[in-house]
Amino acid sequence: MKPAHALKVFLTVDTELWPDVPGWPHRPLPPERAHCDEELAVDIHGLTSAGGFGLPYQIGVLAQHGLRASYFVEALFAEQAGLAPLAHIVGLVQRGGQQVELHLHPEWLPRPADAQPPVPVCQYLCHLPLERQSALIGQGLANLRAAGAAPVHAFRAGSFGGSRVTLQALAHHGIQIDTSYTPSYQVGVWDQPIAQPMPFDGVWEFPVASFRDYPGHTRHAQLCACSHAEMVHALEGAWRAGWYAFVIVLHSFELIRKRGGCLPAPERHLIQRYEQLCAFLGRHRDRFHTSLFSELALQDIPMPGGQAALRSRPQDTLARMARQAWSRIR
Repeated sequence: MKPAHALKVFLTVDTELWPDVPGWPHRPLPPERAHCDEELAVDIHGLTSAGGFGLPYQIGVLAQHGLRASYFVEALFAEQAGLAPLAHIVGLVQRGGQQVELHLHPEWLPRPADAQPPVPVCQYLCHLPLERQSALIGQGLANLRAAGAAPVHAFRAGSFGGSRVTLQALAHHGIQIDTSYTPSYQVGVWDQPIAQPMPFDGVWEFPVASFRDYPGHTRHAQLCACSHAEMVHALEGAWRAGWYAFVIVLHSFELIRKRGGCLPAPERHLIQRYEQLCAFLGRHRDRFHTSLFSELALQDIPMPGGQAALRSRPQDTLARMARQAWSRIR
């Protein structure tokens, strides 16, 4: 039977900087790289030898098809680079009519260069105690506010490194939605599998959507990880199964290929995949409604039932694997 309502599709973009500096993050950035100008050009604007394929391009495609997305903006890098580049990112997103949400990578935390023994780098937020997680979330929120961001409604831990403890920290700051969980890449402790939005400790967990692509293996719905055919088949399967939400993830720099000191090149097949996905969602908004976390009425979210697991078609997965193999050797 056809579901009574459209499937809520959340396009989520992890928006972050990764310095191409030897030794970082285990060594501090040199003073001449502290403002992250090169990283803004590459990781945010996606500048390549053939034009830009970062946030301005992504947001332009969204506008072309009347779609909305949530940009999870990494906010701790401002501790080293200052607020100006963070404000620039926030401005790009909000002027484009899209939503800013909070993203944290603890790798950006400043560490004394002369500390003995050296202070280790923490990659996953869930490896920190509750009080420290709460403090970092508070700092990230403060940075976003200072950079001009509208109120934040949702959070994602960097590298999907959240846990049930992270949800407690979010509740302390009044953030009621998290989307750090993905069954194909679990770091923290969650106690149970999560396929659809589920409340824990006053916070709703919106898992990244996933599907079985071959026996014993789960693939999450990330643009660079799934072919267009796989993504469409998963979306249609979720709609037929009556899912409430389908969370898709990509990155601000996902449409380019970095080349170690040279100007990046556009990833043409991923650019095509992004344009195809946006066109598909734009054409079928009767079944797939791109949604924002800020517009949700949490009290109306249905409790998860026994939704059937999604599975890809073998021919789609084989075609994607062949394409990935070719991409690695070219």
